[in-house]
Amino acid sequence: SSHFAFSSPMALQLHSSASRPLRALHVAMKRGAGLKMLRRRRWLPVVLLLCCGLFSEAFVPPGLTSKTQSPREGEATVARPSHAGSDLLVREEIAIDRTISESSKAPSESPEDAQKWMLLVLGLFLSYALCDLDKVNLSVAVLPIQDRFGLSEADVGFASSSFFWGYMLTQLPGAMLIQNVPGGAFTVLAVGVAIQSLGTMGTACLQYLSDSQAALWLLCLSRALVGLGEGLGVPAVGASLGTLPDSRRSSGTSTVYAGSTAGVGLGLLLCPFLIDQFGWPFIFWAFAAAGVLWTGWWMSLAPTLGYKKSESTEGSVPWEEILQNPAVWSVVACHAMSNIAFYALLTWMPSFFSRGVGLNIELAGFCAFLPYLFGAIASLGVGKLADKLLEDGWELSTLRKFFQGIAFFGPAICMILNATIGPSLGVVAQVGLLILATTLKAGDRAGLFCNHADLSPRYAGALLALSSTAGAIAPIPVIEYIGHLIDQTGSFSMGLFVPVAVAQILGGLLYVGTANNSRQEFDGR
Repeated sequence: SSHFAFSSPMALQLHSSASRPLRALHVAMKRGAGLKMLRRRRWLPVVLLLCCGLFSEAFVPPGLTSKTQSPREGEATVARPSHAGSDLLVREEIAIDRTISESSKAPSESPEDAQKWMLLVLGLFLSYALCDLDKVNLSVAVLPIQDRFGLSEADVGFASSSFFWGYMLTQLPGAMLIQNVPGGAFTVLAVGVAIQSLGTMGTACLQYLSDSQAALWLLCLSRALVGLGEGLGVPAVGASLGTLPDSRRSSGTSTVYAGSTAGVGLGLLLCPFLIDQFGWPFIFWAFAAAGVLWTGWWMSLAPTLGYKKSESTEGSVPWEEILQNPAVWSVVACHAMSNIAFYALLTWMPSFFSRGVGLNIELAGFCAFLPYLFGAIASLGVGKLADKLLEDGWELSTLRKFFQGIAFFGPAICMILNATIGPSLGVVAQVGLLILATTLKAGDRAGLFCNHADLSPRYAGALLALSSTAGAIAPIPVIEYIGHLIDQTGSFSMGLFVPVAVAQILGGLLYVGTANNSRQEFDGR
C-alpha cells in the first residue's frame, strides 16, 4: 500500500498536466484557431520555457535538496526528567539507537561525487539530444532540398539509408576502441560527436552546389558521417552509464535517454520555425556549431570527471563469453522489439496525422511533437521513482520487469485502442492515446536500458553496442512491411497500430519471461 500511496499523486499530476494541452488543442481546433496559433507561433516560447524548467530539475545536485539532519556527533544531549539513575539509561539508549541508525545508512555521497555524477549525466543528456537533433533535421529540411536539386523520393530514401549504414558499422568497433584508446569512453564519445558535427556541416555545404548529382553524393556522404559519429557514441554512452553507482543508475539512465526523446521533439518543434526564418542551411550550421561547442566543453570536464587522457582501459571485450550468454541475447531481442515500435511511430506518425486524420501539415507536425514532449518529461520522473522504490527495498529484477512491462504492455494497449475505437473517438482522443503510449514507454528507461549496466558495468558499452546494432537492423524490414500494409489496407489502424502492438506484446512477454539482472561472470568483478 505504501507504493500505491507514493505513486498515486504522481499519476494524478501526470493526468492533470497531460489533459490541459489536449483540452486547449481541442478548443483551438473546434474554433478553427489551431492553424493560426501555429503560424503565429505564440506557443513556442511557452513550450521552450516549460521544457527548460522541467529538465533543469533533473540536474539539481542532491546536496541542494533539503534533508532532515540527525544530531551531529559530539552535540550535547538534554537529559529527560526521570528518576535517579534513569538519565544514564536514557543516554545509553540514545547512543545505541544512533549507532544502529548510522550503521544501517548507505555510505554518504560527498559533494564532489554529487557534482561529478551531475555533470556526467548532463553531458550525456546533451550529447543524446544533439544526436537526435541531427537525425530529425534532414526529415524536416528534405522538402526544400528536394525542390532545389530536383531529387526524387528514391534519391531521398537512398540518402537517408546512408545514415543507418554508418550507424550500424561503428557501434561494435566503438566498443572495442573504448578498451584501447586513452580516455576510454570519454574520448570515444568526444570523437563521435565531432565526426557527427562534421557530417552535419557537410549537409549545410549543399547550399554551395548547383549540380543535382554532386549534391546527392555529398548528401549521402554527410549522412553516413553523421551515422558513423552517432554509432561511436552509443557504446561510449553505455560505458559511461556503467560507471554510475547503483543508487543513481535508474535516474541517471532515464535522464540521459530523455535527451533522445527531447532531441526528436525539439527538432520537430524548432526546425520548421528556423527554416522559415533563416533558410534550410541554417539548421545544419547551427546544430554543427552546437556539436563543436559541446565537444570543447566535454573535453574540459576530463579532470572533474576523473578521466586521464594518458590512460586507457586494460583488457579486451570478451566477445565469446558475451555472445554465449542467454541474458545478453534476451536484452538484444527486447531492444530490437522496442526499436521496431519506436522507429515505426517515428516514421509514420506525421503521415498518420496528415493523411490518416486529414490535418494540415503544420498542425500535424505539432501533434506529432506532443507525444515526444510528454515522453521526455515522463523519463525524468520514471528514473527518480525507480531509485526511490529500490531504496525502499524493491528487488532489482522485480523493479526492472515492472517498469519494462509498463513500457511494453501499456503502449500496446494504446495502439490496440487507437486501431479499434480511435477513429470513432476523434482527433483529440487519438492524440491523447499516442501521448499516453509514449509516456508509458518511458518506463524502459528504468527497465531495458538499465539492464546492460546491471549485467556488466565494465562492458556496458559493448552490450549496448550489440543490442543497439540489432535494434538498428530489425526495424528496416518491418517499416517497409508496414508501408506495404498501409498501401494495401488503406488504413493506419491495421497497417501501423496493429503491427506496433504485436511487436510490443512480444517484447513484453520476452522480457518478463527471460530477463536477467544479476552481474554476469564475464564482467570479471
